[in-house]
Amino acid sequence: MMSTPTETEKKSPGRPPKRPKRIPLGTRNVLTAPKRPGYVRRFVNDVPGRIQQFEAAGYSVVKENIAVGDPKIGKDLDPGSPVSLSVGGGTKAVLMEIREDWYTEDQKAKQDKISMAENDMKRNLNARREGSYGSVEIRR
Repeated sequence: MMSTPTETEKKSPGRPPKRPKRIPLGTRNVLTAPKRPGYVRRFVNDVPGRIQQFEAAGYSVVKENIAVGDPKIGKDLDPGSPVSLSVGGGTKAVLMEIREDWYTEDQKAKQDKISMAENDMKRNLNARREGSYGSVEIRR
């Protein structure tokens, strides 16, 4: 008994039907979220004390109904609940955000600390000591 050809088979006889584009595992970006103007977002592991630490630093939990990570099947969010993803090992990561000006201020403070440590290293390395030779240069 002969079956009638499908629309796909009519268009390309002898070829298998087209399948969705394959996304290799190594190229997926699971921890992504849409940007919000004026804010910086990041995922924070929901382990004891970590969320509270970020809240004390000015971050807040994102509770919008948004799609995060790679396309999900049936991943609807209850209104008002935190945006979260499973990151493996039974741990969930919660999407948090901070005002961009606060984030920039925090990054500058971290960079200032690094720059001070680098300057101390340069001073110590450049001070000639008995038995030392050579030089070290730190560049950005």
